[in-house]
Amino acid sequence: MASIIEAIGVISGVLGILQFGIDNFPKQDSVDSTVRVTVGLDTKGGLNNAGGDAPDIRLFNEAGEFIGIKTDPGKIEDGGFKDIKIEHNDDSTQQPTYALFSANNDAICVAYVTITLPNSDHYSWVGDWGHQCGGSWYYSHVYIGSTNVTPDCFWIDGNNDQPQSGFQVHWPEFFNPQGNDLPSDPKEQADKIKYFCDQGPPFKMYNYADVKDPRSITYWTINNKRGLEEREPATAYGPSKEASSAKFRRGSTYYPRTNGTDSANNPHANRLVMSNKAQHTANGLCESDTSYGPDFVNVADGTFCRMSDKTQWPVCDGKAVVDNCFNAETKQLIVNGVSARDTPYTNVLDWTD
Repeated sequence: MASIIEAIGVISGVLGILQFGIDNFPKQDSVDSTVRVTVGLDTKGGLNNAGGDAPDIRLFNEAGEFIGIKTDPGKIEDGGFKDIKIEHNDDSTQQPTYALFSANNDAICVAYVTITLPNSDHYSWVGDWGHQCGGSWYYSHVYIGSTNVTPDCFWIDGNNDQPQSGFQVHWPEFFNPQGNDLPSDPKEQADKIKYFCDQGPPFKMYNYADVKDPRSITYWTINNKRGLEEREPATAYGPSKEASSAKFRRGSTYYPRTNGTDSANNPHANRLVMSNKAQHTANGLCESDTSYGPDFVNVADGTFCRMSDKTQWPVCDGKAVVDNCFNAETKQLIVNGVSARDTPYTNVLDWTD
């Protein structure tokens, strides 16, 4: 059994290989599969309610046949993980190569998921794909164990507080055999990313507006051709979950800008994240239509993103830039000589080294 499992990830539109140590996976069970769901960190000034209800999980084999389901598996602590055992029908030891994650009512921001199969095979997937493929996201500030990599986390929710209600993964397509190189040509990279995001079977997001409680997957039909690109997609269905409470929309994902402070309508109104890490950029948040979370400043590159209206501002330097900029010392955005907020941030999370 390999001590390192390599997964295909993507950061800022560039493919990369992420290494998962064996301690990132749940323990093996002889006739069941176990999925570990890890969520983003929720502390003062950071993500709000990144932890919440673990998703329902349905498993399917390579032919799209339903294998097993686990519903309402409980809560996941923010910044932590939950191991979820899915019993296989009739104690089958078939490989569940497809997994469907259907959100419950308390949203979570998924940083990464791993699975251990009955035969001890291991697979993994990272939340960066949710960001890359157009899902609602934010910086997780959760490390993949024994590495310095912090993937973005991907929001899912079962009552439309977030737009995505679930997602599916075809595990083997994100596995990278050790020694296997990814394409380096920019066009080949772009084509590979487009394949993962657009084909359906490898990774697919489900939007609440279309599917409130996903229970079907798109899978590759099996034929005698060897290449995945030559296979045709089809739809397979799993059972509905047992009777559950109705799901209601509580409000919109996006919040209007007020002078500081409408915390009743915007849970992130009084929160600020400060970082100096190169992978955490204000530009990345502001230019993404689907990022979601607190205001953000990178003090190393001198940029600030006001998340409510996705506007970007420089950091004041006290010399050449003193107005229409973000003052990192007072933690105030200064617009035309006046603080844009009526009150200061009450929760500030410092991610600087």
